[in-house]
Amino acid sequence: MNTRLLFIVLAGVFANCVFAQSTVFPGDANANGKVDEYDVPLIGYAMGATGPARIQNEDASMAQAIPQFWGASFPIGLNYIHADVDGNGAVNLFDFFIWDENFGIIHDIVTPVELSPNEIEAPAAIRWNNETVLLPLTSNETAEIPIDFIINNFQEVNGAAFRIKYESAHFSTVNFSSTGNWLKEDGQGISLQNTSPGEINIGMTRLGNNPVTGGGTGGTLSIIIISDMVDLLEVAPDTLSSWLKIEGMQLVDGELSPIPVTVDSFEVKLYRPGVIAATADPINALKAKLYPNPSTGPCTISTALPFAKLTLVDGLGRRVCTYEFSPRRSWNLPDLNLEPGCYHLKIEGSQGISWLKMLQQ
Repeated sequence: MNTRLLFIVLAGVFANCVFAQSTVFPGDANANGKVDEYDVPLIGYAMGATGPARIQNEDASMAQAIPQFWGASFPIGLNYIHADVDGNGAVNLFDFFIWDENFGIIHDIVTPVELSPNEIEAPAAIRWNNETVLLPLTSNETAEIPIDFIINNFQEVNGAAFRIKYESAHFSTVNFSSTGNWLKEDGQGISLQNTSPGEINIGMTRLGNNPVTGGGTGGTLSIIIISDMVDLLEVAPDTLSSWLKIEGMQLVDGELSPIPVTVDSFEVKLYRPGVIAATADPINALKAKLYPNPSTGPCTISTALPFAKLTLVDGLGRRVCTYEFSPRRSWNLPDLNLEPGCYHLKIEGSQGISWLKMLQQ
């Protein structure tokens, strides 16, 4: 190869490299070609960093020129300037506004992000509804489902990004509240989301390279069943299972490396109004007993292990009443003037739950 040809080849390679690195797309903090929830942990990680402002377009959804790289980079090698979403020379909370405006925009060939491995013996796990069975639901009924991150107390966590997927035809409303989120409970974190039918995209992050150890509450999913179930359960069977799923989990440590996590789905059982709902399979982890049974009035619940919550549901799975108290092994259920029929008692303690069938005469 002669000198002139070699110069042309090298010039072309250099030009391509410079072009690839000379612009930033507002919101695409991980520079993978798409603005989504996976950008949130990087924006949060770089919080407080400053550097040269860049040439900005009036349209914040357009690529913007980089006059000069910043002096700091993420552990994954990307320059901090990609986290400066609004281009003013500082990474702060205002950058999340432009991220939200540009959410979902694809501006290049999308490079898949590195997700957390889904492993059974992982140091982290997702727990739905405190690992308890959700009572069957019917038209217009509501439920709140806590989602907890159970994480080894020695494991550092700096952010998370994931999607909650659900069958939109089954619910009139599905909302995610990050109240009590363990990453922001000290005021040094933030949780953001973008919703569309059947999907909630969630990004959580600490502010700065400021990881916490261990896990906690991620948030609470609130659901309302659709009011018109005629088309949903037009013919037999009279019940169906609706699944809530977490997909694309990326839980990252203080170096932005993915943490292995056990992720599972959660079942919500729906039933047609006016029919008997199938309840959970018999469970008696607390070795509970009920007497007298059948009963015409008050009765007594006793257990081998302490319990602190009692829920009574009727034969259709509808909640009749709930009692909460300090842990104990015996409790008297008062006379509730119930209609004759079959009821179910859900007894909850720190060491498990029990389901008992109660016959009211």
